[in-house]
Amino acid sequence: MTNASILYVIPPVGGPPPEFALPRLRRHGDVHALLVAPPSPALTPMLDEWCTSVRYGSLDAMPYCVVDAARDVAADAIVAFSEFAIVAVAKASEVLGLRGPGPNVVRSRDKVEMRATWRQHGLSGPAYVAVRSLEDLQRAARELPRPFLLKPTWLACSQGQVIVDRDTDLATAWRIAAIAVEDMERVNLCEFMPIGRGPQFIAEEIIQSSTESWYDDDGYADYVSVEGIVCNGRYHPVCITARLPTIPPFVESSFHVPTVLSVDKQRIIEAEVRRAIDALGLEDCGTHTELKLQRDGRLCLLENAARLGGAMIPRLVHEAFGVDLLEMLVCTLLDKDAELPHSMLTSSGASRAVASLMLLATDSRGKPWSTLPDFRPDELDWRSLTSVGTQVELIRTQSRPNGAPMPAFSPTAGTRNYAGTLLLRAPDPHTLRHDCYRILDGLESALNHVEIRRHQTAVPRSG
Repeated sequence: MTNASILYVIPPVGGPPPEFALPRLRRHGDVHALLVAPPSPALTPMLDEWCTSVRYGSLDAMPYCVVDAARDVAADAIVAFSEFAIVAVAKASEVLGLRGPGPNVVRSRDKVEMRATWRQHGLSGPAYVAVRSLEDLQRAARELPRPFLLKPTWLACSQGQVIVDRDTDLATAWRIAAIAVEDMERVNLCEFMPIGRGPQFIAEEIIQSSTESWYDDDGYADYVSVEGIVCNGRYHPVCITARLPTIPPFVESSFHVPTVLSVDKQRIIEAEVRRAIDALGLEDCGTHTELKLQRDGRLCLLENAARLGGAMIPRLVHEAFGVDLLEMLVCTLLDKDAELPHSMLTSSGASRAVASLMLLATDSRGKPWSTLPDFRPDELDWRSLTSVGTQVELIRTQSRPNGAPMPAFSPTAGTRNYAGTLLLRAPDPHTLRHDCYRILDGLESALNHVEIRRHQTAVPRSG
């Protein structure tokens, strides 16, 4: 039997670590990488090891360069894990008759279309206004209660979001948001398809959220995500990913698997997400669906992406449940038996507690650091910041080099605030949560102590 041919579309950011994704793709056939930017020094040797070929495309030629590359390698499937690439991949798959998210993919990318679709199906969601200009923002300010959220409709990872409060100058808010989008596009951290570029925003009322009727313990975020797969138009939820509270305004800091929510509450979330995904009309893809938790056991849909959960989520799911989301997705796209779960896996089926923790220059409450020591994770004693039995692993392909400058925190920078990512394994979910807080609140001091030790070592003692 000949190997399958897989075209793997790799944007500058997004998706699981390449050391996790590439070997899994390679199990199913020859992997041909398509990049739109030069690979990082950490990625280059992995491409050499796992890929049959590496080629480059242009954002100005989307989706046709994906179509051409897929034809060149006689692709049996086109794979992308980044939100920026998924519409181009869906369009290319349609042209070539390959499995993919399908013609309704924009409903899971353009946040205005997403909200409109869910509203038409009677699903939960905040009031919103489409914003394409300062005049639109002024109209939104008349229609929505303040504070409200202004966010790009085609970006991801909390990029370019602005809170419009009672005393916010609308012209200033528009300028900040528009500049954030321009800055992202200038470095190609943007939607592959031209339809998703430029100053396109949605203004949304702030969802009234609460963990009181959901969690028995404090310290978890007021929203969760459900990871899943759509195969032949049928939705298969896999599990819930919990979080620590975001860094204001909405910068994510930590993902946790499994959740500590009761099984009954997990089933309530599963049912709501199933209705949401069914409404979007997807065909074959991963899904990552976020919901806000509210008082009295209510839920409010945030958004869905027609891709697997980003960053470390596939690995967390694999470590906690022994279930491989990437394997499921690739089998779905290649029309193989994907061994999809009949119902969502709950915490009772997890074998360990794991989390990813993003390292950034604020404490857990969002207070920016008063100092910016260099990022030196290799010189830290992580045991001093964690409990006995907790294991810490630095994810190098999602981290700055040892000794790199620590990025100053910016509320509109989203994931660009991250200096690095850790994987934590702990004896139980409560220890895991506790240790994540210890690291977030102790990292500045720990890195400053590293600087002091380096200075003491470098300065010779006078005789």
